[in-house]
Amino acid sequence: MAAHSVTVVRSLTDEYLTCRICLQAFDRPRRISCQHSFCTDCIRQLVTKSPANRGPDKLLCPLCRSEVLIPADVSLDDFVCNLPIDSLIVDLQTTLSRHNRNPEISRTANVNSNDSCKAHPGRQLGHYCFHHAQLICAKCIDDFHHEPHCRCRSLIEARRELQPRVDRVLQRLHSELNEAELEAANDRSFGNSKQKTLDDITNLEQRLEKIFESCRRQISVLRSDVERLNREYILNRKDFFTVVHSLLESTSHLESLKQGNDNKHLIELLPSVEGQLSNSIQRLRDLKTNDKAASLAFTLYDEVSEFIRRFSALGFIELQGVPSDLSADLSHLQLITVNSDAPPLSLSHILNRRN
Repeated sequence: MAAHSVTVVRSLTDEYLTCRICLQAFDRPRRISCQHSFCTDCIRQLVTKSPANRGPDKLLCPLCRSEVLIPADVSLDDFVCNLPIDSLIVDLQTTLSRHNRNPEISRTANVNSNDSCKAHPGRQLGHYCFHHAQLICAKCIDDFHHEPHCRCRSLIEARRELQPRVDRVLQRLHSELNEAELEAANDRSFGNSKQKTLDDITNLEQRLEKIFESCRRQISVLRSDVERLNREYILNRKDFFTVVHSLLESTSHLESLKQGNDNKHLIELLPSVEGQLSNSIQRLRDLKTNDKAASLAFTLYDEVSEFIRRFSALGFIELQGVPSDLSADLSHLQLITVNSDAPPLSLSHILNRRN
């Protein structure tokens, strides 16, 4: 089960929760105007101070090279603190923090550690009533569980009888985690296709670097589309990672109890795990993507060969395998006139991605 945990969690952490300046986990992530996000302290390092009377301070994004001017009447601290917190990154960090908590805390929260019978203080809970699904002591059998329908057995005998049930639950847990791992493979495929898409866009940018400034504006829009769809994809997958973590914790806990001699805890925890498993299975069914793995692809228009003459759109970004709200109307990529000074409008506000 450790392999499942490492694969899912490392993929999410490395791809989406690492600042591209300090290469560490995000600390108070904030978005700048080009929609890339960095740690608050890292943003301060990006600011270039202008000499006195030589113009305003400015911030240069290390990923897309966008330039943000800082008004002369605004201090650096005020400028940085007024940048919006990237709530999606914060939410994902909160979700992953559950995976790193002490497993002993989870066990204590789910299992009553008192071995003494409440009805008969001082007597150990050494028996189990199948009819009432309850741990009891020997005295309880005489006082409360002597009816014919009360089938009482010692913990060892009860565990032996319940063992097939435990095995069935573990088998279902493993089956669901195997399916979850296939879903995680789709996420890795998405990340690779996203990186290739960004590489294709970068190569195109290099070829068109000496052409009109309007081409660079279109490049910026294409990058924004990638970031928007990437953020949309991650937002849709957040619940999936939460369910996977729940399955991993339940499986690890149940396997630990199965291998040990803590019969009371194993029997007492089993109904709870079965209920959590049913809920997780249903949630995974609801969250599962279609059979086609999600991916990004960059499409280069044929008109690019005549771009200097016609100023046609360069291409578009689309998310394949997952429904998207991105409109099919690509008019936002068209340049209205050769002399237009207004850049095309960006489509989205999204998570920081590696260049």
